[in-house]
Amino acid sequence: MEKLKPAGAAVLAVSIDRPDEAARLARDLGLTFPLLSDPQMEVIRRYGMKGSGMQMADMGYVVIDRQGRIRAKQIDREFGDHVGRILDAVLVAKPDS
Repeated sequence: MEKLKPAGAAVLAVSIDRPDEAARLARDLGLTFPLLSDPQMEVIRRYGMKGSGMQMADMGYVVIDRQGRIRAKQIDREFGDHVGRILDAVLVAKPDS
């Protein structure tokens, strides 16, 4: 998080949990970014993050630029260990200052 936000990234998480469950999970995990509720998996499907062979989201990340274009998308259950890849995608998507 300390590397992504200064690079201009807004970090959000999406969960299939109902709003009350997502809020409790965010609180229990001490998340410092929004955890959005998507129990019908509309957003999850739209961004191609539905798990293969299961009715739930898979873990990973999507980098979207300011114009709403997907610049990177990766199913990655260990994305927390690969923040460098996410940061690289954010920096590529970031317009020149």
